[in-house]
Amino acid sequence: MFIIEVLTQTPIIVWVLLVILIKRGQAATQDARISFSKMLLVPTIFIIWGLMKLFTKFAYFGESVCVYVVLAAIGSMVGYSLYSRFRKVYKKENDFYRTGTYLPLMIILVNFSVKYCLNVAVSIQPFLYNNFEFNLLYSIACGFSVGLFIGGLLQAYVACSRYEVEVNFIS
Repeated sequence: MFIIEVLTQTPIIVWVLLVILIKRGQAATQDARISFSKMLLVPTIFIIWGLMKLFTKFAYFGESVCVYVVLAAIGSMVGYSLYSRFRKVYKKENDFYRTGTYLPLMIILVNFSVKYCLNVAVSIQPFLYNNFEFNLLYSIACGFSVGLFIGGLLQAYVACSRYEVEVNFIS
């Protein structure tokens, strides 16, 4: 009964967001032309979702933001490494493409699930906004997840830049 209550009390916008995120993740399973503006969509959603709570609700704002930034940096390094291993960039007809992989979909689903659970927790127990450990846990999860996406963006940018340098050097 508890799970049904939680699911039915979730705002419809959250389910719409989940559908959008799943569609973006599914699209990443196929080779596709690189569009940095499209690649910014998912990280922007997660950044806004995470920082809104930190800025408006958390009692330990300063500490939370510091942890968020540090974990975003760590997550960026991990994301860069993962995307470098599982997603390759190639050039075709003057456009850059990335190989398809399930990695972005998995990252999206894990991030959504963790953030959803954390937000359910504060909805059920609002005192957690004033709990130092919860503030840090939330910041760790949000920062690291955003970092994973930033790492993917960086990997694509660096790969495209290297390719351009190699092509220009050879020409």
